[in-house]
Amino acid sequence: MKDRIITLATYSYSRAQLLKSFLESEGVECFLKNINLLQSAIGGGVKIRIREEDLIKSLILIEDFKLSYVEEDEDKLVPSSVMELNRIMVPVDFSDSTPRICDYAYNLAVKFHADILLFHTYFASAIETVPFSDSYTYNATVVEVLAEVEKNAKSKINELKDYLSARIKKDKIEGVEVDVALSGGIASSEIISMTKTYQPDLLVMGSRGETAGTSNLLGSVVSSVIDNIDVPMLILSDRGENPDLDEIKEVMYATDFDKADFKAIAILKYITEPFFMNIHCVHFEKEEDEHPLEEHRMGILRKYLKRSLGDDSVQCQIFKIEDKMKGIESYVHDNNIGMIAIMARKHNLLERLFFGQMSRKLFVKTHMPILIFH
Repeated sequence: MKDRIITLATYSYSRAQLLKSFLESEGVECFLKNINLLQSAIGGGVKIRIREEDLIKSLILIEDFKLSYVEEDEDKLVPSSVMELNRIMVPVDFSDSTPRICDYAYNLAVKFHADILLFHTYFASAIETVPFSDSYTYNATVVEVLAEVEKNAKSKINELKDYLSARIKKDKIEGVEVDVALSGGIASSEIISMTKTYQPDLLVMGSRGETAGTSNLLGSVVSSVIDNIDVPMLILSDRGENPDLDEIKEVMYATDFDKADFKAIAILKYITEPFFMNIHCVHFEKEEDEHPLEEHRMGILRKYLKRSLGDDSVQCQIFKIEDKMKGIESYVHDNNIGMIAIMARKHNLLERLFFGQMSRKLFVKTHMPILIFH
């Protein structure tokens, strides 16, 4: 009877070659599939296939070789101390969605007794308003326009501060302070710079703000910030009412099996616990794929989350479906998911999946908050 060949894992070409060489040195015959022969150095999605009878041996060898999901001591992957949410930074652009974003930040601040920093950058929009003609000169007109814009920005951001301060007083909240900051410059660069200076524990901002007329799910400012900071971000839809955090009972963490999952889910648990949310840790793969290594990885994740969090509250599962985006939509609908959390990784499959064109309908329709970890 012919031996059954199964897929052990899918890696980049270089890593697949490395694992293949290691397994074959230990007596496990391997076969690579989906190799890009023309551009092998940058090829991706290479399947490592083995005989089914070698599966158990291969999994043990991979664990010893530290090429599996856990690539270092698991204890180092789980935060040694509970995260503290003491500072929340809220970039604002005074668009229609700004009050709702501030309310979201306020509700979080109340739960964690955190301070709020409202931050606005005014330089880029000011330059765009300056008409170029013979009757205008840079030294006179631009300086005057910038001065006027800065004056208006100070007025608007202080109105927001007064609004939140009044809520704090009305609700008799202690331990929450609101501060403001203004900066002249390019919005994304200034937000990144202020993040490094203020060192917030969470960034709360709208998905597109003043660029809401574009077809992109995320504006260029938000996309740039995601790529250049290492602070958790809560991204809110700008197209309607976001569901209140107290009303969200189910949150989905979409994993592509990154070792940073351990820390991210522990932080997610900390952020969602005051709101009594249930966490679903889900990996999506194609229905026809048979990846025993991914079942193995999910088992490792389940085991160590149980150990670190002290309970079985995180539901870990693999969801198989031919079309991943349809699978996500189905899972969100069937499980009443109110918020999605993912890791931000350049060229990451999940990032392309969630922030690509296919995902617009899901997030625009539901106004679902997105929590991003780095």
